[in-house]
Amino acid sequence: MQTPPPLRRRARLETPTEAPDGSGGAAPGWLTLADHWVALIPVSGQESYVGARETATITHRILLRCPRTLRPRPDQRFVIAERIFAIRAVFDRDGRGRFLTCLVEEGRSEP
Repeated sequence: MQTPPPLRRRARLETPTEAPDGSGGAAPGWLTLADHWVALIPVSGQESYVGARETATITHRILLRCPRTLRPRPDQRFVIAERIFAIRAVFDRDGRGRFLTCLVEEGRSEP
């Protein structure tokens, strides 16, 4: 069995939320759910053009101990320092319920 990388980065798990904006509507935002110690593993990067603008997509894997509550979901995100990682998929690393692997995309994520 392969040993997991060290969990050395502190990541904040956030979920989308809406708060009243004072004029009858709602303003989107993010609510912090939990902090986790994680390993951040780069996977790939890709540059492309959308219209006349160049865009980049950078993907990573985030590994964390499997929490008993507040498991990450694909509509949520992690924040590490000032970097934002939108969660795209979550799965059990080895099927034993010890670690989760989150496939994430770096960049701005909208609620």
